[in-house]
Amino acid sequence: MPVLDPRDPFDGSAFPACEKPLLASSSDQALQAESIAELRRHNVRRAVLDGTPERVAQWRRAAPGLFLPAVAFGKATERSTEELRRLHRDGRLEAFAEVAMQYRGLRADDPRYEPYFALAEELDVPVGIHLGEGPPGAARFPGYEDYRASLTSPFQLEEVLRRHPGLRLYVMHYGSPLVDEMIAMMFTHPGLYVDVANNDWAFPRAQFHDALRRMIDAGFGKRILFGSDGMYWPGAIGEAIRAIEEAPFLDEAQKRDILYHNAARFLRLNEAEIAADHRPPSADRRMARATP
Repeated sequence: MPVLDPRDPFDGSAFPACEKPLLASSSDQALQAESIAELRRHNVRRAVLDGTPERVAQWRRAAPGLFLPAVAFGKATERSTEELRRLHRDGRLEAFAEVAMQYRGLRADDPRYEPYFALAEELDVPVGIHLGEGPPGAARFPGYEDYRASLTSPFQLEEVLRRHPGLRLYVMHYGSPLVDEMIAMMFTHPGLYVDVANNDWAFPRAQFHDALRRMIDAGFGKRILFGSDGMYWPGAIGEAIRAIEEAPFLDEAQKRDILYHNAARFLRLNEAEIAADHRPPSADRRMARATP
């Protein structure tokens, strides 16, 4: 993690060098091709893809059947509920993600988002909400001035879930590092899931494994979803998978749950879809989250 004298200007490029850096793709076209190649290489069956509907459609044409199209709300430029309903009707929206009002300095239970959660419950569309760390040094990171670490708290979801008991909600980054608060919410709300995206590759492995083990030990191994949050770095997908496969406290059944079965249940895949996913030659099928 960077060290900064408060008197000095922030320079994100001055972070300590990594011995094995994950390099970003060189262009939009390269990002698409390299991300799809990584997903195929690691036998990912479905990836929730967040971006503009036009960009997501482009990626879907390049890899038919791989991506679940997602559209976010909670951003600075908000789409109307009518537009989101239309995108869903046209088959261009199967998830609301990444819902990121934390980056706007706003709470999830802000009244302005009530119509969006109501729409998600009505349409039975999964919602993935960002609760967790922003980029390192977010308080000084250009473009992230509105991000608030205090808005990581999972407790802000309490009233949302009470108003919408049928809502399929998962917390991206499991509200890291507030694992105890997340455990309390999952204990209280049995339909609430979490994912481990980004934490499984962009954070110290010891820290991530500690958080994952605490959730497993608390009894929530059936409600943890794999995610990559690969963004600009296709190589992050494989690194994220290794973080699960190499966790010494997980048995093989728990790994399969995190990498596939929990997501299959959450997404309500039918028996035929699951059977198709488990056809040879592959033994493991994995879920991932990518962002164009």
